[in-house]
Amino acid sequence: MALITKEGDQAETAVDAPKIEFPCENYVIKVVSLDLDGSYAQIVECMTSHAPEMDPNAVAINRSSKGRFASYSFRIVATSEEQLSALHKSLMSIDAVKMVM
Repeated sequence: MALITKEGDQAETAVDAPKIEFPCENYVIKVVSLDLDGSYAQIVECMTSHAPEMDPNAVAINRSSKGRFASYSFRIVATSEEQLSALHKSLMSIDAVKMVM
């Protein structure tokens, strides 16, 4: 499994980290962001640019109890570590996004 730094670069692989075989269907990307107007649209646009097969209608959305944050779970077909690294970097460049897992 690729370990991605905060900057979106690939880190050295941990000894015990599980390996991903590509392509990997139903790979889950979780995004935590501020729940602002337009932030969801920005995130979906970013996701579909890196994973065009993603179904934007099949996203699990959870909002915090105070309504400040939202978390989104996307399922994609992961094709490479480079794709995942680029996706992470692009998502983290969105101002509202606080965490990508």
